Amino acid sequence: MKSVVEESSALKKFGGIVSMKESGTKIKLAEALKSLMMTIPFDKITIEMLTGRAHLNRNTFYYHFDDIYSLLEWAYKQDLLANIDAYTKIEDWKVAYELILDYIEKHRKFCLNTFHSVARDLLESFLYSVASDLVGKVIKRSNRKVSIKLTEAIQNFYGWALVMQVVQWLAGNLKEPKEAVISRAAIMLTGGIDNAIRNGQQMHRFGQTK
Repeated sequence: MKSVVEESSALKKFGGIVSMKESGTKIKLAEALKSLMMTIPFDKITIEMLTGRAHLNRNTFYYHFDDIYSLLEWAYKQDLLANIDAYTKIEDWKVAYELILDYIEKHRKFCLNTFHSVARDLLESFLYSVASDLVGKVIKRSNRKVSIKLTEAIQNFYGWALVMQVVQWLAGNLKEPKEAVISRAAIMLTGGIDNAIRNGQQMHRFGQTK
């Protein structure tokens, strides 16, 4: 399965009008998938259902995607990561985190359907890629010299901590107010990362010196 942060190879192939056409076909398929997932469990959706809803043929689907999982992955990426500039320029991580929760809330059935399917790991990996990126920005804004190894360790710990908060929210069918999810994240991140940096810088294994 391709990385969720990997750029779509089809958008790089030819450039110009052809790339726009390919992107348009992918969007058609992604919209068809999201439409079907409003009423049908992801695990029961077939290629035939998708191509029928999108008014495309089977060969067209396989020209763009390896399987339905790669389409699902692209759909999430298209909705959030393709517009990454919208939140990478935001200084406050809380605003960026709230954008992610807003997306889940707005596309409730789509995200919950994914969560309750065999594609749950894909959703969690996608969320981790975004969450760890947010943590990395917090580290960068600390204006402290942090080794790559220590940065990765902190991103791994706090990135997954943030994801598990979202997982808990999804497991509860989004009944908890998203403000409560953000508040818990603030408890973990505010001061916690600075403390992790200080502790890590005392350990030679993280490439830091005392």
